[in-house]
This record gives sequence, C-alpha cells and structure tokens, in this order.
Amino acid sequence: MKVPLIGICSPNTVNLETGNLQSIMWRNGKKESHVVPYKPYCYVPDAETGKQYNRTGKEGSILLRKEYYRAGEELPSSLILDGGRENIMDRLVIEHPDYFNKFANDQPVKSLCFDIETHSPDGSFPFGENYPVVAIGIVTSTGEREVYLWDGEDDKQVLMDFAKFVKEYDPDIIYGYNLVGYDIPQILYRAAYHGIRNYKKLLNRDGSDYGWQPQKDSDDLRMRAGGRVVLDILRHTRLDYALSGLPRGLKPVSKYFGLEPIELDFAEKDLLDYSLSEIHDYVLSDVDCTKYLFDHYYPRLEFTAEFIGVPLETYINAPSSYVTKILQGRALYEQNIITDDINKDRHTDIYKGPKGNFQAAYIDLFEPGFHAKNIKVDFASFYPSIAMALNLGPDTTTIVGYDEYSDKLEFKNGNLYIPDNRIGKRVKVKIDSNRRSCLYDMCKQFTELRKPFKEMGTKEGDSKSNALKIMVNTFYGANTNPYLNYGDMSVGIAITAVARFLLTTGIELIRKKYGDKAVVYVHTDGINTNCDIDVEWLTKRLRLILEATIPNVESKWISLDKDVFKEGIWIQIGNYCLRNEDNSLTKHGSTFKASTRSEFYKSILDRLIDARLDNRVNSKFIEDIYNFDELPMEMFLQRRTLNRKFEDYKSETDMMIPLVEQGITVGIQPEIRTTYEYYKTKDGYRIKELVKSKSDLDVQYYWNIVSKLLDKFGLAHTIQKKAPLTLLDRKQQSLMEWV
Repeated sequence: MKVPLIGICSPNTVNLETGNLQSIMWRNGKKESHVVPYKPYCYVPDAETGKQYNRTGKEGSILLRKEYYRAGEELPSSLILDGGRENIMDRLVIEHPDYFNKFANDQPVKSLCFDIETHSPDGSFPFGENYPVVAIGIVTSTGEREVYLWDGEDDKQVLMDFAKFVKEYDPDIIYGYNLVGYDIPQILYRAAYHGIRNYKKLLNRDGSDYGWQPQKDSDDLRMRAGGRVVLDILRHTRLDYALSGLPRGLKPVSKYFGLEPIELDFAEKDLLDYSLSEIHDYVLSDVDCTKYLFDHYYPRLEFTAEFIGVPLETYINAPSSYVTKILQGRALYEQNIITDDINKDRHTDIYKGPKGNFQAAYIDLFEPGFHAKNIKVDFASFYPSIAMALNLGPDTTTIVGYDEYSDKLEFKNGNLYIPDNRIGKRVKVKIDSNRRSCLYDMCKQFTELRKPFKEMGTKEGDSKSNALKIMVNTFYGANTNPYLNYGDMSVGIAITAVARFLLTTGIELIRKKYGDKAVVYVHTDGINTNCDIDVEWLTKRLRLILEATIPNVESKWISLDKDVFKEGIWIQIGNYCLRNEDNSLTKHGSTFKASTRSEFYKSILDRLIDARLDNRVNSKFIEDIYNFDELPMEMFLQRRTLNRKFEDYKSETDMMIPLVEQGITVGIQPEIRTTYEYYKTKDGYRIKELVKSKSDLDVQYYWNIVSKLLDKFGLAHTIQKKAPLTLLDRKQQSLMEWV
C-alpha cells in the first residue's frame, strides 16, 4: 500500500514548544511520529504585503497574507478563515498532495474478519449486556479460520479467547458486516457485564482505551480504534448502486454475489436448539461470506486512498464528498483561489432548508403497468459529461443573479438562464470560457485513466475502473453539499438543468419518431422505452440541439448507451422490476425491496412478480394468492427496532409505544436496538409473546395487503368487493364464492 494505514494530524499533535505540527502514523505494524512540512495558518487582509487571491462565488479578488501559528499559542480545532473554518488535516493533504506517499505501508496488510452469534433467552432481539455471545467466528488474510464457542455456562472465555487472538495476530484491519452497529457494541456490553474493564485495551494495538465507539453519525457505520482500521462492509453495500432495491442483510447480499450462505430458521428454533457443530458451521459461513465481500470492496478503497494520497483510515472514515473536497481544494489552491465560506452561507436564498431548495434530477413515469419489451437509452457518465461539455467548475461557474421564472433554458447576454421550479425563478449563471475548469480537467483525466483498466478484463482492472467511476460521480453531489467550501452550488444547478433539458428533449424526439406511448419512464440519466431506439440517431440529434442552445459547448462528450431488458413492471415512480436477458431480476423501490416486511408480504410479492412477468394471472392464481390458511404463522411476523430511548417516542400513534409496553410485561427491557416481533391481531398490534394462535390474527389486514399489491400491479379488477371473512367463516364458503 502506497500510503500509511493511519495518519493523524490535528491540534493535539502540535509541539507547543517549537510550534511544529506533527503527524502520528501507523504503518507496517508500528506507530511513528513525523514533523509535518506544513504550518497552520489563517488568511488575514493585508493591502501592503498581501498576495492576490481570487474568491470563488464572489466578484473580484482580495489581497491577503498568511498568518501563521506561533509557538506557545493555543491552536484552535479549526482555523478561522474570514468567517470560514479550515480542517488542519484537510489543509495538509491539499497543500502537500504527496506527503503521505512518503510513508508507505509496504508490508502486506493483515486483516481480520469476525462475526458473533448471540443467544436470546427471552426471544427478543439479542442486544445488550444480558445476552451471551455464544460464538465468535474469525477468518484472516493469512487463511486462519476459527470459531470460539461457549461451554454452555459462561461466555467470558469466548470473549477472552477472541481478545487473545487479536493481540497475537495483530491485524491492521478489523472488519465485519454491521460490526459497528452490532458486533462490536455487543461484545463490549458482555465484557462490561463480566467486569473485563480493560477489554478495549486488549483489542487496541497500542494498549490504549481509545475508540471502539461509533461516531456521532452512527448510521454511517464508522468507528476508530487505536492503531487499527475498523471497516464495516455494510456501509459499502449501502453505497453500492448495483445493489439498489436489494435488502442489505448479509444473506441477500451474499446470494446476489452468487454465494450460498448457511441459513438457520430462528423462527422455528432457538439458537441453542441447534448443535454446537451447526452453530460452528453457521458462523463460519457468515465470516466466509463477509470475507468474500471484503475482497470485492477493499481493493477499490485502498486504490482510492492511494490515488488521492491520504491514509487508508482517513478515506474509509470520510464522507462521500471527501474525494471531491480534496481534489477540488488542490485545484483551487494552485490557482490562488480561496473559499472563505460554505455553500449554505454563500447561497442563503437556495439553502433555506437543511438540504437546500432547488430542482434536481428529472424523474417521471408515463406508462405504468406491464411491458413486454424494455429498451433503456442511458447517458454515459451523464453528470461528468455535462460538466466537461459546458466547462463547469467551482473556478469557472458563478451564480450572478435571478430572473423571472420561465421554463425555457437559454443562453443570452453571456449567461446561462436556468429554470428552477423549486426556487421559482430562473437562475442566471456565468460560465468563464477563457480557461478550462478544474472539474473539466479532472473528469477528462478520470475518463482517460479508466480506459486501460476497463480493457484489462481482470478483477483488478474492474476494481480500479469502478473506483475511478465512483470518484468522478461524486463531483455533482459534493458541489451541492451545503457544507462544502471547495465547490459551488452553481455547478450542481447547471449540471442538473442541462440534464433535464437533454432528457425532456430526448423524450420529445422519441415520441415524434416512435409514437406517443413509446416512453415508459425517465430517471436522472436514462429513458426507458418499449421500442428499439436508434441510439446513434438520438445522440446526433441531441448534440445538434445542445449546440444550437448553448454556444461553445463541447457536445462530443454527450453520448448514449443502450440496455436491453425483457419484460418489465412499472408500478409508480421509483418502483419497478425488470427481467434481464439472463432472466435475473432488477428490482428498484420500496415496494420491491421489502427488507423490513413480513415473510408473508415477500412471498406474495415474489409470486406476483413471477405471475405478472409470465402473464399467467388467472382466476386460479387469484384464488391461490388469497388462500394462506396453510402458511405457517411465523410468516406473518413483522419487526420493528427501538432506535432511540423509549421516552423519546412522543406520538400516541407510534406503534413502538404499545409494543414496548407489551414487552415490559413479559420481561423485555427497552434497550436501544431491541427488535420487537409482532403480529396484527383483531385487537391491534401484539408482540409474538402475547399471541397464542393463528386464529387471533386480523385476516382482513393481511388480505388487504394482497389487495393493495394487486392494485399496484395493475390487477385492481381482481380485487374482492366484499369484506373478508374470518378464517372460521371461510370454512363454510369457498374462496371463489367470497371473491
């Protein structure tokens, strides 16, 4: 690895006697300290000795000089820059891009994967100090595989054996699947239960009590630990657009990649009802699947850290906008351009809410229902291509005013007038055509870098190509980030406006040539049709129209690809299912994700998808799909997790309140992350511990689920016109009579 494993540079690493900034690093298994060739500073106005700096987002320039930190002075956590704030670590890697490349971790990186299995004596979700860790499975980069199993009496030894192995093996990276959200907090709960006060020290490389707590944004699954990188694979599956529409549990993700994980039915049997041999094989299967995912995602993470020249941990724990922040920050610094405020402060008229109030991607559904043919025309690298075509970038693009609203995109008087129905005006954007934007150069560089990797046809080539693709696709989102100071909202507004223009123009062209019903769906960067589109013709026409609308545009960057699907079902905006040519399914939207739904819902959904795509919906199918008398009761179970303190639930209509109250009556304590399993009964929502038999279930509620799905699938004409009968009544009348 061309960069260190960990690198820390902060106010805490300043030598107060000398004023020198130091970096603390971990590489090749050792901790090091180095003097940094960067001295913290802030800019101050100085008309006499100052240097000319341009200011993005503002007219003109200003004379500034650097005011350096002096030995003995207290260094603030972030340096003041005319009202803005500057992170020291970020500033170091911006001004000295090659600094961390001098400290390569050139020994093989040692990784350790682990997964735990926890017993729930009361049947509730096993999270907290009262739930013993029955097994910890591990697999290492050197091929070691082991499972630590409890002896049936006490799990303290399991925890100690695991800590001992971590200490002896001394991994650089510890990873798992949801280990930040579950595995690590749970083993710390049990360690505290057993009075193992130094457990963090046993897991840390430097023997400190540092870290091992989720960061503030715990949903983002980031954590730090002394001397080791903590990597949660779940975070990276959530960021993987290829998995869109797929539940992010380890089992479904593993199956997506062609793996066959071992599954145990915990609805039918308690964990301890299985043999130790079965538990052993089950936890090993989970760590093997997790290792496969690590081998898939990790190379691109390491490559990206090396590419931008930052320590591995810095990139792994960074937000998605980090790459853009650093690369644009470097480009602006080279041009003596400073950004002394953030998007949110620079454009107060746009960022009125927490996320901004501006028009973004174009999404619409024109022809819902079933389609026997689906051809998608897809703009290649759409947003980066638009940035290059128009020379957009934080150094060339500026919002200079607003005009009365019109839905027409046009270029006049040297400015691009952008219709924005959220702002309610046309945004007037000035684009400097006298120089190349830094974004143009970066997008072009990334495009050229990807070519040889794509042509390699190897796993390594694909990984690096995907890493570059992910990096270049972050530019748009980062420039619209309200808290980014190395970018500008003008770039994001211009990109999405031109994208909407090209999409709407493409729709008009397709309808004129292929008919009014030819366009099924449009989403962000592509148009789904029910006919075979001439992509070459459409590309040429769009380029000519773009050139006629905006002068000096490089339309050559705008290109289209074509994806061919078999049958497809379009339910509503963002909810569709397509059958690929290899007969696999591409699912998108909450209707099809069904990750938190009952097994009953999922089974009905799967049957509807198959029947609708195969065009075999008939009276017999309708009779069968409403008849679930033979289904096991556990299929109707639903789940909700307590994500905050119980007392924070205020709404009387929130079902968590009665579920928690019922749980307390049977001894389930309302710990955060406790999962409640429940049914919908005739008396309302009831936790499973209080439901005796299937006859207690609210049959009408579950029949209504079927009816709503039939309606969504365009099968409303099959839905019953009478109120459902009880299970007992149904025995006296055939289902078809009832329907």
